[in-house]
Amino acid sequence: AFLAKLTSTAVMAGGGGGGAGAGPSPGGGGAGGMVLSPGPVAVIGGSESGTVDITIGAGGTAGSGPSVPGRAGGLGNNTTLTITGGTPLVGRGGGGGQCGPDSPCTARTIGGSGGGGRGEDPSPGNTNPGSASDQVPSMPSPLQPFGFGNAGGLGFSCGASPISRAGAGGGGAGGAGCAANSNQGAGGDGKDVAPIFGSSPQPFYVANGTNAGASVSGLFGGGGGGRRCSSQSSPDQNGAGGPGGGGNGGAPSGSPLVTGSGTANTGGGGGAGFGPSPNAGTTAGDGGSGGSGIVLVKVPGPKVPSGFAVAPGTNTITTQPCGAKVAAFTVSGTLTIS
Repeated sequence: AFLAKLTSTAVMAGGGGGGAGAGPSPGGGGAGGMVLSPGPVAVIGGSESGTVDITIGAGGTAGSGPSVPGRAGGLGNNTTLTITGGTPLVGRGGGGGQCGPDSPCTARTIGGSGGGGRGEDPSPGNTNPGSASDQVPSMPSPLQPFGFGNAGGLGFSCGASPISRAGAGGGGAGGAGCAANSNQGAGGDGKDVAPIFGSSPQPFYVANGTNAGASVSGLFGGGGGGRRCSSQSSPDQNGAGGPGGGGNGGAPSGSPLVTGSGTANTGGGGGAGFGPSPNAGTTAGDGGSGGSGIVLVKVPGPKVPSGFAVAPGTNTITTQPCGAKVAAFTVSGTLTIS
């Protein structure tokens, strides 16, 4: 079948939102899961020509305050590529970052990459594991080698003092979220697609976002940064977002409090919200929202069909110097092959 034989494909889901800061040491949101095939994937199947339907998943909603114990970030949405008569490729939406110790906080945190563990715990000295990735387990076994997603980092509550509690980073498509210890955890690394789709610059790579990990070199799916509880309104208590568009953990910068969201079309996780009180208080900064997903499809120059078109026009086709064509989808649409 055409797409099975001739293309390299990257399917990146929307990232999860970061936890709210009422905890006040929440975890960062997990990145979306990724399906990355460097060449033919024969099990995809499908016809020699036809329409490929592509759905781009939105990022997860930010975990919200201000009420204690806050809320976990929302799950990101799946990104799918469906070939006529074939097996869909699905990137799973990222898990939201954990927040205070209420049961709804952990229910939404498993995803393509898992949300980071919270630092708050009823028993100081305990740790809170980050949530798991469900990207690879969700895939048919022949496709599992092409699935990428990682767990969130380990949250840490190392003592009775509130300022000893630290939230972990969300998992990234390329690496697990960083564990917290006496400091907050950074978001996990994203996945580098440049070995397949070409070295930077490429017009379909995403420009670096504000208050988020770098993405312009071809990195996608960075985890959101965690947040350490602190009695000081210090910006150095926020974990860095993972390379690949992960949002930085919350830091004070006047009003409103600033938390990094995942960069659009990277699938990056949202950063953890900033809780201004050293104890579980009545105010909190929201977490960052997750970044939306993207789909890239590359066809080698000698095998580009005469009919190769994308819709709507927001999506693009780039012809590389070697003659290969790369279709990039930043919004839902169709790839027509004839």
